[in-house]
Amino acid sequence: MIYFENASRGLEGFNTHVMSYTLCTSLSNLLERDFYFDYEIPCSTPPDFAVTGDRKDKFAVLLNSERSLVSDLLVLPNRRAFEIDRDVENKRELQLVYSYFVTTEAMKERFKDSIIWNSFAVGRFDLTREYLLSLDLLEWTHTKASNLGYFYFLPRAEKQALMDSVKIKYIRPIEEVVGRIASQIGTFNAVHLRMGDFLTLYDSDVYSLDPGKFASYVSLEFGDRELPIVVATDGLNQKEIIRSIFSSSKIYFIDEFIMDEYGREFGELPFTDFNVLTVIDQLLCASADKFIGTYRSTFTSVIHRLRQERYGKKDFYFFPDGTVEKLLNDAGHIAADRHGFFDWNRYSAFAEDHRAMAWMREWDHDLTMLDV
Repeated sequence: MIYFENASRGLEGFNTHVMSYTLCTSLSNLLERDFYFDYEIPCSTPPDFAVTGDRKDKFAVLLNSERSLVSDLLVLPNRRAFEIDRDVENKRELQLVYSYFVTTEAMKERFKDSIIWNSFAVGRFDLTREYLLSLDLLEWTHTKASNLGYFYFLPRAEKQALMDSVKIKYIRPIEEVVGRIASQIGTFNAVHLRMGDFLTLYDSDVYSLDPGKFASYVSLEFGDRELPIVVATDGLNQKEIIRSIFSSSKIYFIDEFIMDEYGREFGELPFTDFNVLTVIDQLLCASADKFIGTYRSTFTSVIHRLRQERYGKKDFYFFPDGTVEKLLNDAGHIAADRHGFFDWNRYSAFAEDHRAMAWMREWDHDLTMLDV
């Protein structure tokens, strides 16, 4: 049995819940053990634009709706149990999943202390499947979050199958609404521009909004300015500043567009809280021709994961704040600044510690696996 405590006991946002729930399910699939997922609670408080000012009435449905859970919205076959006896002797408690990785005895015997092993582990502790199966109960508490590619050191075929088993798919009514919206807009580019708390939370990490610099980057990466741009942002109260980044391109502020053009369809969904609006934003951004996100945001990370899982797209563009800017080459594109076996070995500014590598961005899935 596996006891898995939701990241930060459920107090973080919806995207962290998605990462935590799918990681837990994947571990259950690897071990073929049932799991108990604790602290699955309502999450994702609506941003300021939805609760203040002249948009309050437009977004009232987000506050009046029943609050959804990740398991209400995700279609994910699993071995979840809703009762557990934790009073057993043969158990082990672990914390901080980003400080560990899971492998097998065969992989450990073959690669232990090699440059490949050390490049993957980067100082983390290994846990083998055989060891975990020897326990009657594995307890993960104070888990935080980790993406799948960073957590498993397995042969490519086995790892890919495991990751495929937890591909993100949402309930049909949401997927269908997204399909209709995407069809109406046609071919488009998309961005996720995180503002709000990020401007203070990561100010010491030189995160800031620079309209001129961001505009130059958008122009460089998007190229075809005839394509409309879908904008997912918590900064609707600063629309004019955001508009200045995208020059003359046609802009869809997607949260407003949904409420204005698809309000009836949204209101008929099984849940109509902010989590559902988040999912629609992400699915649209994932289906875009090109996408630029915000580094450090799990909202952006889930979009990158969806783009890989559904469309095979691995164009990891981030708005060039002070950290991202360190990795811009002479042509202005984000580029690896060192060599390594795995994706996180290649970008110094994205690999400061385990925490940064585990959830501050998604990685190229192909570059997290070994052909063995």
